[in-house]
Amino acid sequence: MSPAGHTPALPSDLLHGLALRPPVAAWDGLRYRGSVPLHARLQDAQAMAGVVAAVQRGHFLGVVAVAPVHARQAAASLAPAWDDRQEARAASAPRAADRADKADKADLPDAGRYVWRMAAPVSCEGVARAAVWCLDGHASVWLPPCDADVRQMIGRELAALLQCPESALRLFSLPATAAGTPHMLDLMDAAADAALLSQAVGRPVSVACEAWTAAGSADSRELVLRVGAQPPQGLEADTAVQPQPGNASPQPDLLLSDTPWAVRPSMARLLSQPELARAAALATVLDAGEVHERRQTASLRHAGLDDLNAAQVFARESHWHEQALDQGRDPLQWRLQHLPEGPVRDLARQVAERAQASQQAPSHQGADGRLLGRGFATAQLQTLDAQGADLHAWSAWVAEVAVHPQTGEIEVTRVVAGHDSRSLQAAQAASTRPEIVQQDPQLLADARRLLGAAPAFDDWAGSTASAASFDVIAKPGSDLAQHAPGDVAVIRQGDLALDGVATLPAAAAIANAIHHATGVRLREVPFQPEQLRLALAGEGAGKPGAARPGRGWGWLAAGAAGLAGMAAMAWPLKPALPLTDGPDVSLYSPQALERGRLVAAAGDCVVCHTAPGGAANAGGFGLETPFGTIYSTNITPDNETGIGRWSYAAFERAMRHGIHQNGRQLYPAFPYTAFAKLSDGDLQALYGYLMSQPAVKAKAPETQLAFPYNLRPAMAGWNLLFHDATPFKADPARSAEWNRGAYLVEGAGHCAACHSPRNALGAEKTGIHYLGGGEAEGWTAPALNQLAGGKLPWSREELYQYLRTGFSARHGVAAGPMAPVIHGLAQLPEADVRAMATYLMELPGQAPQAPQAAQAAPAMPAPAPAAVQAAAPAAPPARALDRHANGERIYQNACAVCHEAGSGPTLFGVKPQLALNTNLHAASPDNLVQVILNGIQAPADDALGYMPGFGDSLDDRQIADLLGYLRERFAPEEKAWPDDTKTINRLRMQAQAHAH
Repeated sequence: MSPAGHTPALPSDLLHGLALRPPVAAWDGLRYRGSVPLHARLQDAQAMAGVVAAVQRGHFLGVVAVAPVHARQAAASLAPAWDDRQEARAASAPRAADRADKADKADLPDAGRYVWRMAAPVSCEGVARAAVWCLDGHASVWLPPCDADVRQMIGRELAALLQCPESALRLFSLPATAAGTPHMLDLMDAAADAALLSQAVGRPVSVACEAWTAAGSADSRELVLRVGAQPPQGLEADTAVQPQPGNASPQPDLLLSDTPWAVRPSMARLLSQPELARAAALATVLDAGEVHERRQTASLRHAGLDDLNAAQVFARESHWHEQALDQGRDPLQWRLQHLPEGPVRDLARQVAERAQASQQAPSHQGADGRLLGRGFATAQLQTLDAQGADLHAWSAWVAEVAVHPQTGEIEVTRVVAGHDSRSLQAAQAASTRPEIVQQDPQLLADARRLLGAAPAFDDWAGSTASAASFDVIAKPGSDLAQHAPGDVAVIRQGDLALDGVATLPAAAAIANAIHHATGVRLREVPFQPEQLRLALAGEGAGKPGAARPGRGWGWLAAGAAGLAGMAAMAWPLKPALPLTDGPDVSLYSPQALERGRLVAAAGDCVVCHTAPGGAANAGGFGLETPFGTIYSTNITPDNETGIGRWSYAAFERAMRHGIHQNGRQLYPAFPYTAFAKLSDGDLQALYGYLMSQPAVKAKAPETQLAFPYNLRPAMAGWNLLFHDATPFKADPARSAEWNRGAYLVEGAGHCAACHSPRNALGAEKTGIHYLGGGEAEGWTAPALNQLAGGKLPWSREELYQYLRTGFSARHGVAAGPMAPVIHGLAQLPEADVRAMATYLMELPGQAPQAPQAAQAAPAMPAPAPAAVQAAAPAAPPARALDRHANGERIYQNACAVCHEAGSGPTLFGVKPQLALNTNLHAASPDNLVQVILNGIQAPADDALGYMPGFGDSLDDRQIADLLGYLRERFAPEEKAWPDDTKTINRLRMQAQAHAH
């Protein structure tokens, strides 16, 4: 593998690839075990405009295209039919499966089950990509910035995939971008996909690093382990952990025997070389100093060496503690007794003595009522040096914790840790003693990262990542004895150098300490205070029945406060709040301003507060409502025409209660009904961000509605009837991702403003009507409350892609008012857009969806031939035939060049397949009329292409004939739309008025 050296620029003719993933995948350490494609529409995909090649290598399916949007569309058109090999294997060996099931029930009780939740990838605005150019037996590889060991692993993997020596590869590092560092397995998969596709076409190919969730796995970043039994005698190791028919999760818990684990190969190698897919790397945590040659089946989850090692240590050492207690033994002495004699046991004893823990004291309460406990754990590691020689290291931890019994809050109060990693570090070869430290700031920081907390719903770092990082692999090369107070190095994954082994016992030591303090065994990392609180309350520790002071009269105070609030809201005359000199924006940190920018992007502030051709946020945009035109205001920090002299109190009152700084009521066309749900932190950040933007002096037109809508004080009564100013509250019964999605959809995103119907007074309907469909700027906003049902159902992944890019191969392109919404969502972290998709797919009343990879995507129907016509019981009248012929002629002359699959140039972007277009299956043709009249002049992404408007070249009659032909040809199962030129004329007049 050649050194990086000078990095050449990416080729200018870089193509874009996309690989399909099987719905079920597994691997036994040697061979691929999972779904295989029976057939796929390779020719259909190959014929599509913008597609360079549709590739199949073994079970691997992928496409190469000139742009990512073309690749996504072609991948959807492949529509493979999958055969699940697991069902065949299980059917051929039912006795083995039965034995595995019995063994799981008999030998692996819930007491032996542990969960290790891996850190989610860093959310980012950009998309990390890997690019490969295979030519004449050599390959140039461009990777995002990554560690040397990850680059080495990817190099070995690509050499195995391409069946070439590592010396034939040249690996280059791309410049750092805003995109976060992808997970090592995501990066390996992207590079391998690009290599295989580039080898097939002989041209440079780029593939995005996207996380892949295995079928049936609720969380691809969750390792579930069971300790306490070996696979039943006579049962193959891979069979013991393979999915069985009918299981809710095709990836069951992993058995922990005394065998090393393996990191899986790339998905490209698993699929293209199913009989030769050996491990990419080995994870080799040891137990009792023994090394075992037999290797157990590995999970396809995103588990790198660090996660596999740390998870094993957590499960094993927690189980040792439980075994000691079950036998009435002291856990420390029990563990020491079973450690091998020599440096391993010596180190453990020294750590215990340093912590004064040769005899564990009983748990007791501190002076402040907290429960105190101490825990012990060890770890051993084997790895290989550059020459393949064995290197060994070991470590031991004592952790002390304090637990608040009422809240479950856990605090790590003391850490004593020792490690002997001399063989891993040449610089320490002269050292003859292990290193033991206590109260080291770095180790305390590492320990506290394991204390998780539910991520806040207003955490803009990403919805699926824990608010507290819980990686336990410390920064390599740091000296544990030389950390200055407060010097906390960055915790990194995948680093198994000096400090890697030093932090491995952390989770088990803390879990054992928590059990010592409370008697509660926590089996999930990171440790959740709420889980501990509930366990303590269930055991009576929390005394839930105790009366609270003042509770008897609390209802009266609460009722009085509620009545006072209602009276204040209903009072029509609101005071003006004092003007100020404006905030000192230098007091806002860059992080706070960035948070405010994301809140503004999620809320599409610039869309409604920018007039056509005007300055951003300077106001003047006319919002058409049934009650008249309402003009948006200037929200730049201009002192005269904007909000430059507004205090935060005035800004918050406007956002939560719809009241201007001068006291006048605002119309709910400004969606304060949604913005009221924003948290205080988000409102503060948004205020700071808006005040930091350039001031623009621009006076917006005054809103003048007809009587009685011009009576602004009457809005106080409207607010009393229809507005709830309560900030968002998370649903504890729902996941963090769902709550984050709910917060964005209901709050900043104000999706209901367009997608919910309104009553006669203009208020959004709630209950069963919530997100049931509405109107916006003359367009029909489709219902979002039943996306998983209907004739063209959405999947979570399709909805995510649509919200992220403005395009879904199975549903169409974002147009009209939705296109600028996509612009805003494109600025949000990926995790936030996924959270919104999760919430919308699992709205109350809808059944939760399985992960996307587990769903079989609906088959892509073949393009309808031009001659297909709806069957009629009798010959249609001559007028209908004339209309059909006229509509077909218009379609062939104006539409077919861009919308007929496999024809026409690619310079117009994607070719949306009309048979799958949501607008053609809608009950009303309004949106389709809007697109025909106005085209798509501002697409959500330039790569999607532009569509010209035909309002100036087609009259109302011609558009009506075209509508009839499109509906009859591409949605023949739907009822024909009325032949209504009046609606077309109305929408045309609205568009012309809006343009002027």
